[in-house]
Amino acid sequence: MGIAMLESLKPLTGIEKVEAYLKLASEPQDPKDNEWMTAIAPYLSIVSYSSSPPHPSITFRFTVQPIHSNGLGNLHGGCASTIFDACTTLPLHLISKPGFWQYTGVSRTLNVTYLRPVPVGTTVDIKCDILHAGRKLCALRGEMRVATEDGHEGPLLVVCEHGKASTDPPVGKL
Repeated sequence: MGIAMLESLKPLTGIEKVEAYLKLASEPQDPKDNEWMTAIAPYLSIVSYSSSPPHPSITFRFTVQPIHSNGLGNLHGGCASTIFDACTTLPLHLISKPGFWQYTGVSRTLNVTYLRPVPVGTTVDIKCDILHAGRKLCALRGEMRVATEDGHEGPLLVVCEHGKASTDPPVGKL
């Protein structure tokens, strides 16, 4: 996410900020910018969210398209990692404020474990939780499961652990 996009989101808070990000990330970008999310964001929607402690979270829904697949017709591992990188970051907007995760930081670690293939056409729910958000570091978690119509959790497909470092300047310098 570019600094200009982050600046445009500053006046918003909470889930409105996440919704605005998804809208902006879905718009075509200058090809020179190599904006990865333009191939992913149009297929993401918000299913539910909670700003409540101890673990604020957002659940997204995503349908795997051919552009997201590997040669075997399944979700490409690199694409799954990119989805988790973005989706696990977005709950930080639920708790951000000036000087505290307002710029959502940078990734330190992103550990993705693939449990089952995710074929093209599969609709998944991606549940993303904030496990801990301190002044400079945070721990995030994501689970990708088959989406079900009955509200029950579908089979677990892919999981991730995501560590980030804050890049926010001190409040007085904003």
